[in-house]
Amino acid sequence: MEDARAAASAPPLPAVDGAVRLHELRRSLSRLGWRLVLLNLSLLLLAVTAGYAALVMDLLPPGSAPLLALCSAAMVLFSSLLCLLLRLTVVREVLAALSAAEAGLRSADAESRRRACLVELTASLQQAQSPAELARQLLSGLARSLPLHQGLCCYWDEGSQSLNAAARYGADGANEAQVLVRQPELGPLLLEVARSRRAITLRQPGARYLRISSGLGDAEPAELLIHPIEHRGRLFGLLELASLQPFGEAAGLLIEEIAPVFAMCLDILQRAERSETLLEQIRVAEAMRQTAPQAGGGTA
Repeated sequence: MEDARAAASAPPLPAVDGAVRLHELRRSLSRLGWRLVLLNLSLLLLAVTAGYAALVMDLLPPGSAPLLALCSAAMVLFSSLLCLLLRLTVVREVLAALSAAEAGLRSADAESRRRACLVELTASLQQAQSPAELARQLLSGLARSLPLHQGLCCYWDEGSQSLNAAARYGADGANEAQVLVRQPELGPLLLEVARSRRAITLRQPGARYLRISSGLGDAEPAELLIHPIEHRGRLFGLLELASLQPFGEAAGLLIEEIAPVFAMCLDILQRAERSETLLEQIRVAEAMRQTAPQAGGGTA
């Protein structure tokens, strides 16, 4: 858990500095374009001035004025084409660098948001006092970071090899268990994923497995994500997330990173519940043992 907290609390990438560098790069590109235009105009002015000076000083043989004008025009055209080619080459390279930098900034920004969400969700899970509250905290935390419209968290019972609904988010039904009752084909799919321990993503699954319900009606999900929660070879539960829009890669990465934290918190809470149950059984047995001699003495 310490490793997870350390990774989550790592400092975000310097997205602001990258944005400043991109702005400066755009300004440099604009200045370069104007300098190329000025260079072209300077060459044109230089050619015209040289030709006019040669004509005024009679430095050219008679009848060579048209040839000089043609050479000047050719030189201006050549310099214009050279400047244009140089500008296009530089602009192409700069635009490619800009595209790569913007993609890096978007990735850095997404990574920063994901880390912040991981820190917040980790702190929220560590405050849960029961397995049911832990499942609710997980779904509500994911809903704040992902386009989640319906979710279900189930715990795995190793003894019966079955799933027990622990919490829901935005799902129709009186309680968590009713979600699986109202969607009869969803249960076997969840059980299959739990046994295979492989996450699946269904795009446009249709109404066969579930429909997303709200106060305005219901609709078919655009994407259905089912992800097992396991840690150190042990299966703890399963997450079913549905959305009216694609989740993207961020959802899978966030679930993979929060799964170990969730599993360790659940293991601690389940151990505490088992210890409390065992202590209660010991107290009941001790009370019965103490009352048994008194009952026997009263009968005698």
